[in-house]
Amino acid sequence: MVKLQWFGGSEYNVWRCKTQFGSKSNKIFYTVLSTFSDTTENVSESQWLSNKDYCRDYLLNCLSDRLAETYSKFKTCKEIWDNLEAQFQKKEELSKSHIVDKFLDFKFCEDMEITHQVIDLENMRSKMNNENIGITDIFLIGAIIYKLPAACHSFKTEMYRKKEQLGLDELK
Repeated sequence: MVKLQWFGGSEYNVWRCKTQFGSKSNKIFYTVLSTFSDTTENVSESQWLSNKDYCRDYLLNCLSDRLAETYSKFKTCKEIWDNLEAQFQKKEELSKSHIVDKFLDFKFCEDMEITHQVIDLENMRSKMNNENIGITDIFLIGAIIYKLPAACHSFKTEMYRKKEQLGLDELK
């Protein structure tokens, strides 16, 4: 049995993947994707109806009390799944643009150690990559050099003139 993943309104994509895995492991997720007449599963109609009800209950049990109360008005697991997707996928996309905004707005502070600030940028990149917003090492290195404070002007100029590409560890 796969552990239920509780959802309270944040980290929707993570919850969706874990819940999908759990319901697939329980062999009930197919009821979210199709009607009995459309299913490719080899099950009787009574088994399909039973799995559909089980999947609905499974989804509701994966939600916080507040969300379970809201979504319990839906009669099928497909309705619950589709409405969760419609409501929370948009919020998740907005949070992605927030991460990008933070990355683009990042400025180095001259009175703080540069290496700690580089680590902050690397952490932002990790968050972006987790959200499938790919940031390569080359892009990150270019952003770091570009964002360096004015006190590092001669270093920035030297880095721009280098012919070979630096690695992130070498830049640090």
